[in-house]
Amino acid sequence: MELEGRLCRFLFLYLLAAQRSGAEVTQDNTVAASDTSYFFYQDQPYPRDCKDIQYQCSTKNTTGAQVIQPDGYDAPFWVFCSGDWTVIQRRSDSLIDFSRGWDDYRDGFGFINANHWLGNKKLAHLTNQKTYELRIDIGTESGLTGFISYGSFRIIDEFSDYSLVSVGRSNDTLESAVTWCPANTIPGSCNRCIATCADPSGIVDCSNDCGDIQQTCICPPNYLMNGTNCIRQEDCGCYKEGQGVIADGVSYMAADCSERCSCSSGVLTCVSQSCAQDATCKEVNGVRDCICNEGFEGDGLICPSIRINRDCYDIMRYVSTESGEYSITPSGGTDGSFNVHCNMTIDGGGWTVIQRRVLISSRQDFNQDWDTYKSGFGSYSRGFWIGNEQIHHLTNQGDYELRIDMVNQDHSAYYAKYDLFRINAESDKYKMSGLGSFTGTAGYNALSYHHNEYFSTPDRDYDDYSSYHIADNYDSGWWYGYYYYYYYCDLNWMYNDDDVGYWYNPSGSNYLIYTEMKIRPRQTN
Repeated sequence: MELEGRLCRFLFLYLLAAQRSGAEVTQDNTVAASDTSYFFYQDQPYPRDCKDIQYQCSTKNTTGAQVIQPDGYDAPFWVFCSGDWTVIQRRSDSLIDFSRGWDDYRDGFGFINANHWLGNKKLAHLTNQKTYELRIDIGTESGLTGFISYGSFRIIDEFSDYSLVSVGRSNDTLESAVTWCPANTIPGSCNRCIATCADPSGIVDCSNDCGDIQQTCICPPNYLMNGTNCIRQEDCGCYKEGQGVIADGVSYMAADCSERCSCSSGVLTCVSQSCAQDATCKEVNGVRDCICNEGFEGDGLICPSIRINRDCYDIMRYVSTESGEYSITPSGGTDGSFNVHCNMTIDGGGWTVIQRRVLISSRQDFNQDWDTYKSGFGSYSRGFWIGNEQIHHLTNQGDYELRIDMVNQDHSAYYAKYDLFRINAESDKYKMSGLGSFTGTAGYNALSYHHNEYFSTPDRDYDDYSSYHIADNYDSGWWYGYYYYYYYCDLNWMYNDDDVGYWYNPSGSNYLIYTEMKIRPRQTN
């Protein structure tokens, strides 16, 4: 068989090596012995060949320029290791002139990472340490690649003119000795795990059995096996620019989380989407995807909560610090979860709003019966009452503090704050059983006159004034006591043209145009 072009493109010796850390290269391509403690398990400071390197190197990735020192050689020197082979010659173009004299071939020339001749003196020491095999990789100008393997290879010293004294041919003729690789393949070491378009990582398809075959034809870098042929990875059906080939059955989330791509039977499908509000796009085990946040579970696109958020303080700690509507589940409640409005800005945030009134034309009517006050009514924008049943369950799952923000007719804003607030169950008429110490800027502790009073509505008279139904007279539901006490505090009384509630304030107007009651777990500092 006639070979086209230059035949000898690469030459490898079967040696193993590992790179020296911090080695200094001298002018003759040797290395000054600066640190000999890198290889822990051998007596000599440097490995003898590339096989020693791969045996001792923890990463096993030894391809590249490495440092070795064969037995008897006077100084360490650089070689190029290709896995477990030591490259002693490479010639792929005419940039390095190989028409040289005796001294150059003795000492070596060229560049270790490119075209070079390692040097006969180094070869003699290398090949006389033990039995080495020789492999020649060949490339022709027409694009064919092939290799020849020899069972042994040894040359002797300069005194005998570096004579080739041992070489074992695998076949008698060059034509039968050369193993030619199909198009788009190159000679390489046999690997049981083959990277394919369906399995670009080569970790699933490990059915190939090398047996006694050490050398074979493999796909070059950036090529993958597709059937019996090597093709460019860009030509695989599930190639994604910037990501490479996506394995069959695997999904991939774009770096900006705006797109999810999946591969099925060699067909790539990409759809635009985004992570759930309670998920984060991040990389886990080498795969970028939407991952549900702590306290949530799901596929990242839908992440229902597995955490029981009892109130807005839990929402602020575990879900969001933004004010708005959220779902909570107080402990002990029989009706499950319900929506509340959370105020996350005032006084450290975490407040569950239980009442709100505003002086607007479309304001909510607070003249409601017992059952409506029990379940709640209204909306955040128009005014609302969260419901006595909800307030009871909220305030009985721990110690809660109350804050009331108000604006009077003089447009003065002030607040009252109590370090404890609690009401009893319906069986005890939602009695205000707990009201703690008063602080704030409201000027007067007006709510204290309603402590330990039952809740009354226009259809339920539970006040302390036997001859007068206060809730019915003032069209509201509240914790009324004696008749004259309502003058101190009533935040739910009838709407007038210019007010929505009442709070006794000796230093200003008692009539309010805005009220908001909110609770949160009592803070210790």
